[in-house]
Amino acid sequence: MLKKLQVVAVLVSMLSYAAATTVSIGSVSARGDMRVDSHMVKGTATLFDGSVVETKEATADLRLAKGAEIRMSAGSRGTLHSDGLELQQGESELKASSSFILEANGLQVTPNEQNSRGVVSMRAGNTVEVSALNGSFGVARNGILLASVRPGRTVSFAMQAGGSPTSFSGSGIITSENGHYYITSEVGVKYEVTCKNLSKFVGTRADISGTVQAPSGQGGSGVPVVCASSAGIHGLSGIGLGKALLISGVLVGAGVGVGVSVYESNKSSSPASR
Repeated sequence: MLKKLQVVAVLVSMLSYAAATTVSIGSVSARGDMRVDSHMVKGTATLFDGSVVETKEATADLRLAKGAEIRMSAGSRGTLHSDGLELQQGESELKASSSFILEANGLQVTPNEQNSRGVVSMRAGNTVEVSALNGSFGVARNGILLASVRPGRTVSFAMQAGGSPTSFSGSGIITSENGHYYITSEVGVKYEVTCKNLSKFVGTRADISGTVQAPSGQGGSGVPVVCASSAGIHGLSGIGLGKALLISGVLVGAGVGVGVSVYESNKSSSPASR
């Protein structure tokens, strides 16, 4: 009798696991051929946690149960999860709330506002571009906030081979608040600066080098801290990065144009985010 009960318990566990792994997280549709979990699909397919979607010459529209909407451009590949997308190739337009994470080349792109809409592109040279169309997006790596991408802006992220995971080198406006010094970068991120007295730089643009630490707040809500090893007047310090920053082994550069090739290439039809 005990053995029978054990067998029944094992079967129930197996059935429960199977049910848990086959719960739909959304759907995908394309006006041409695509692959879902290595199977050629035409039209519409159901998505599960871990599903891999690959597009060919057509775009694919993904609608997830938690409200995120994604349009993958032609020639793209990504792995879907209930709370995010890991983009491995190509470009995707995303409309989502703050609970959704799009990961590309080790970067985590998260909407800062409800119904934020933007484009994440994987480029040559180990580079990722993030463009905000509506709302804004935070971009982080290893818990370090690298940039806040505002509407109408594009920020590029080039991974540096052998780059230090704690390095910081760049310029920004220096401010003082309640006895603490801060630097606000070109890409809209504020860092607290320690280890140096920056009183003579307050209100001006300075170049700072040092090591950066993860925010103390949960989920990246705190302000990252930079322990400065050097500080100087912008343009005279010898850093030579201009408006770019080198943060945690990533070269971050701000632009003014918005990469909307996914959206523009589909103007004749309704984007996934509409």
